[in-house]
Amino acid sequence: MNQILMFTTTFIIQFIIAMEMNFIGPLAPFLSTYFNIKDSQVIYFNLGYASVGLLVPLLGVWADRYGNKKLISYALLLFFAGSILGGFSTSPILFFLARIFIGLGYFSLSGTTMSYISEFIDYRKRGQAAGILRTAFGIAIFASPLYTAALTHRFNNLSSIYLPLSALAVIAFVLLQKLPETKKVEGSQLDIREFIELLRHPRTIKVLLSLFLVITAPTMLYNFLGIHLSTNFNLVQSQIGMTYSLISVGSIIGIFVATIYADKFGKLSFSRVFFGMMIFAILPIAYGKSMIIVISLAFFFAFGLDGGWTSYQAFCSEIHPEKRSTFLSLFYTINALTIVLYSIIGPLLYDLGGLKLTTGVGFVSLILASLLLLRLSRSPS
Repeated sequence: MNQILMFTTTFIIQFIIAMEMNFIGPLAPFLSTYFNIKDSQVIYFNLGYASVGLLVPLLGVWADRYGNKKLISYALLLFFAGSILGGFSTSPILFFLARIFIGLGYFSLSGTTMSYISEFIDYRKRGQAAGILRTAFGIAIFASPLYTAALTHRFNNLSSIYLPLSALAVIAFVLLQKLPETKKVEGSQLDIREFIELLRHPRTIKVLLSLFLVITAPTMLYNFLGIHLSTNFNLVQSQIGMTYSLISVGSIIGIFVATIYADKFGKLSFSRVFFGMMIFAILPIAYGKSMIIVISLAFFFAFGLDGGWTSYQAFCSEIHPEKRSTFLSLFYTINALTIVLYSIIGPLLYDLGGLKLTTGVGFVSLILASLLLLRLSRSPS
């Protein structure tokens, strides 16, 4: 199989879904004005987007039964439809609906893409493979704030932002047709007993709970950082975009380090160290009195987050290799549940205590996550 084509295709897919996922935080002040809604309510656009992630277990079963490539193809079509609708939305309801379609595409593609690659890449090198995908994510989160800031400044609309993503989705779809299908598990079906059996496994419980706790921290920081910067530092949209991009350099470096060293030092051990770094950075961000302090702390937080996530995702891909797609679907279901939960209570917490309260919640969750990760064994078998 042509691995260059495989990584090119999956790189494009990871890039476009990461670009869109990172639009809402930096765009919060713009979207608030564009749709004439309260700034803290912008996070509600993540609610429908993430709610469809609860279907991911079903999508994982379909991937096992019908093949990862087929499911990725359908997910790209959904992402394309959502991008078109999002670009031409004239009301918050239409944009909310568009993000539901995009969410269906995102949560299908996130888990299935890693599962697809895992079929063809040996576990010993899977940290590098995950690093390539995460590199696309890193580039996207660096480019996304600059991209949205430049286009909103020039065109002041959403179509200029979303239409290029829809074009890239079409390109990825065409390239995907040249790649082979994964092995199908004909008997795979949505069996509640199967999920219960997976959830009864002690390691499964620890992994999923640790994911929830880790994801809580960036959700409670990034969704409100743009509003915090606008309110407390009087930054305009272009300056907020530049700030997010500077922070994302930490993500890129963290991904690069994980890609090179995670396989050598052990994926789980590497994740523990990098997730631990986030603890020391998140809480002081809300108390920073200068932009230099805020950016430096957020940079360090991003370094730990994406370095640890790159390694941890590769580690988790081999926990249940015989049901990889199904387990990774649970992996991303937790992602969706976390976003849904904090899309509901996050605005309330921010209105109550600002970024100090939301990052405080993230700080406590990271401490609990670190304690839980210490209880995970080093072996993925």
